[in-house]
Amino acid sequence: MKYNFVYDRRIELDMPVIYVPFEEWNSEETAAFYERTQGITSKIPAKILEFDKRYMKKYEELQSRPEAFFEIMDELNELSGKISELNVLFLRLEGTFIQSDTHF
Repeated sequence: MKYNFVYDRRIELDMPVIYVPFEEWNSEETAAFYERTQGITSKIPAKILEFDKRYMKKYEELQSRPEAFFEIMDELNELSGKISELNVLFLRLEGTFIQSDTHF
C-alpha cells in the first residue's frame, strides 16, 4: 500500500498517510488519491467554521465566567490549534491557502 487515510479525532477528518514517494505511483493510484483528498478538502472550510463558532461561544463564556479563565483558555487554545491544523492540511493538499473575503 502506497498510502492510507486515517481518521483524526482531533480535527474530525481523515488524514492522508503517504508511505511511498509520489514519483513511484502510477496514474490510477494518483487519481484515486487526489479524488479522495478532494473530498477531504471540500469539508475543511465548514469544519473551520464549526470550530470558529465553538471558539466564539467559549470566548463569550469567558466574559461571563472570569473565574474559569485558565480552563476556558485551554479550550480556546485547543480550538485555535485545530483551526490552524485544518488550514495547514488544506494548504498541503491543495497547494494554496483557503480564500475567504470574510472572517469565518
